[in-house]
Amino acid sequence: MERDETAAQRRRHSELEVLYDTVRDLSSTLSVGQVLDRLMDRTLRHLDAEIGSILLIDSDSMLRVVLSRGLPRDVATSTTMVVGEGISGTVAATGRSLLIADVEVDPQFSRRNHERYYTNSLISSPLLRTGTVFGVVNVNNKRNQMPFEAADLQLLDAIAGHAAVALGNARQYEETLHRAQRDSLTGLANHGYLYSTLEREVERAHRYGRQLAIAMIDIDHFKRFNDRFGHPAGDDALVRVAEAISSISRVHDLVARYGGEEFTVILPETSLEGAVAFGEKARQVVESAGFGPDGTFELTVSIGVTALPASSETAASLIDAADAQLYRAKSLGRNRVCQA
Repeated sequence: MERDETAAQRRRHSELEVLYDTVRDLSSTLSVGQVLDRLMDRTLRHLDAEIGSILLIDSDSMLRVVLSRGLPRDVATSTTMVVGEGISGTVAATGRSLLIADVEVDPQFSRRNHERYYTNSLISSPLLRTGTVFGVVNVNNKRNQMPFEAADLQLLDAIAGHAAVALGNARQYEETLHRAQRDSLTGLANHGYLYSTLEREVERAHRYGRQLAIAMIDIDHFKRFNDRFGHPAGDDALVRVAEAISSISRVHDLVARYGGEEFTVILPETSLEGAVAFGEKARQVVESAGFGPDGTFELTVSIGVTALPASSETAASLIDAADAQLYRAKSLGRNRVCQA
């Protein structure tokens, strides 16, 4: 009896050390991605398991796998479920963790167990923030080929509880940072974020010999539009122009509001010819859109583009070169693209 109590105390002491190290690790970053990575790695390590997954509830109230270890790629990328459906859905709906003794025969398990699983038991814990479930952590396949025990589920619950707090803090930080980097009217990147990103892209282009171009875009006769229709209509026009430019941009391009009615687009991996083609497409998409109260007023844009031709170029000199071409486009009659 005394020997059992000593073993239990040792295990409890070991679990406390695990939790202390886990909390310190998870709390040392404000990156959502890093918190998820560390949660998965530590969970599998401390539970001596090979397979795990983290599912988060999206805006459509569906659970989707955002990170996994040991799952086949097609399973990880295709797995979605309704809250309340299956084991993960049940945990998400009830907020209570589950230990499933045999996933092959349990009625909540909706698919055949994968042939690589050593054991048929699975543990699943909710991620809760202020009493609301926003995700689920699943673990199975113990390396020692033994089934999970109640103590394993208790440890997973404790890790998940601390991870939920760390994820909430990281999410809040990233949302605050995102707002600080965005223009409040258009939602585009703001002037400060534009410059910091351009400096990084210029450095990357120089270091690896990559192409880089930028486009400066200015709405023609915007003051005249504002005077005629008023500032609310002007704000709406700025938003619509921002949306038009964004609609033709690639995922890795950065569209920013430079100031007033002027926009800048950073075009990584793009030659001068590619920048001209982008500018022409932007010019056409804005010209074809209708503005004003009845959507029939035409707005045009003038565009200056430049690319990174020499190692001596800097972020500031690229902006200056594109800006000079923008004003050349203005002087030549507007509604056109000029290149450096």
